[in-house]
Amino acid sequence: MGRKPRCDGCGAELRDCSEVVSVTLPRCGVIASVRAPARSCAGCGEVRVDASVLRHAGLSIACELADRGIHSGDALRHMRKALGLRAIDLAQLLDVTPETISHWETGKALPTRAAFATVAAMVEEAVEGRTVTRDRLAAVAERRKYPRVLEVRLRTPSSRA
Repeated sequence: MGRKPRCDGCGAELRDCSEVVSVTLPRCGVIASVRAPARSCAGCGEVRVDASVLRHAGLSIACELADRGIHSGDALRHMRKALGLRAIDLAQLLDVTPETISHWETGKALPTRAAFATVAAMVEEAVEGRTVTRDRLAAVAERRKYPRVLEVRLRTPSSRA
């Protein structure tokens, strides 16, 4: 049997538990939360959630916001941050100005439905460990030259797995 994990602070044994991770969207009054696996110290009581779990919790909250149709600048900001994108990077992917992203996120303007759905698709894919939409947007943003010949493999539903 393996050695039990210990607290970095006091050296006591760490025990599995769960912790609620919450996000507040102040402009629309939504508080979103998810219960995530964590570890608590039997000695000092400190609770720790791994960074990878926190990232996944943020993405899970972002997915739920999109699924519920919470179409607001606050939700868009949370989704962008959950994806690890800077506002300027998202602006480039969506072919808008950084000021447009700022106006959306601060509530000066409502994000377009197309932009919201695109970011939601990127979030859904990130939960699954995929980046298809993000990669396609980046390819279009690069304005690559068209190839003279394009070889294509036949895609079937089973080839997407």
